[in-house]
Amino acid sequence: MQIQKLIFPAVLLFTLIGCTPEPINPPTGPIVLKDTTLLNLSYGTNASQKLDLGLPANRTTNTALVIVVHGGGWSSGDKGELTWLLNGLKQRAFAVANINYRLTLNTADNYKMQLDDLDSAIQFTIRQATVQTFSNQKIYIVGHSAGAHLSLSYAYTRNTSGKIKAAGSLAGVTDLFSMSYYNFNIYNSILEPFLGVPLFPATPTSEQRYKSCSPQYQATTTSAPTIFFHGEWDPIAYTDQSTGMASKLGTLGVDKKLILYPLTFHDWWTDGTKVTNTLDELKNWFNGHQ
Repeated sequence: MQIQKLIFPAVLLFTLIGCTPEPINPPTGPIVLKDTTLLNLSYGTNASQKLDLGLPANRTTNTALVIVVHGGGWSSGDKGELTWLLNGLKQRAFAVANINYRLTLNTADNYKMQLDDLDSAIQFTIRQATVQTFSNQKIYIVGHSAGAHLSLSYAYTRNTSGKIKAAGSLAGVTDLFSMSYYNFNIYNSILEPFLGVPLFPATPTSEQRYKSCSPQYQATTTSAPTIFFHGEWDPIAYTDQSTGMASKLGTLGVDKKLILYPLTFHDWWTDGTKVTNTLDELKNWFNGHQ
């Protein structure tokens, strides 16, 4: 009996030692980050305050961030319309936040509300930089149509930190006063609820409101360098919205570039050649302003 008592613990100990797993060595070498897109991240409590975050493969803490802002006359539209821009810039090694924002509501200042949403989305995305691995210092912004208007307004008036290094405008609206004044039958019904004031009958107050919310009148010598793309046949935002803005930046000594597409309307997303050109030009413009 005593021998059995001695043998059993010895056998058990031998069994346990024999079953001890081999130690697992941690992987060596750099961690390779994969291409991924995180959909519908909430940057606020409103259902419209969501963004898609595109993250390129092999990104580092030096990977620049691009903010993408959709159009739709400030009252409609969705980030899904610019998914091609998110994917294209991500393939060109940028992190990309493609944002939705609250659309024109019955509030006193929809313009401020939408710029506040851009700011909230940007601050939220910057906070992801450490976790998702990209730069929180090299930031660019680009939008289409009304989204270009918001992008330029933000870059020209809310970039006190200097983190937004350059901007891009695709068929952008830059002068709300001239656009509404000369085409009031078309645009005043859109801009009146957006800005909270009708332009007509024109008064010093209404004129100042429309101008003060326009990049054309916001630009200064320290504004972000801006690249403009516009279709020469655009029936919605006429080409003078881009040519006039580019000219204004030129008088201020701000770096700018203007690309006009012939035989082209308000967007060119189904034209593969023009899309590739837009993406490549944006890449070169952003990389050239760091």
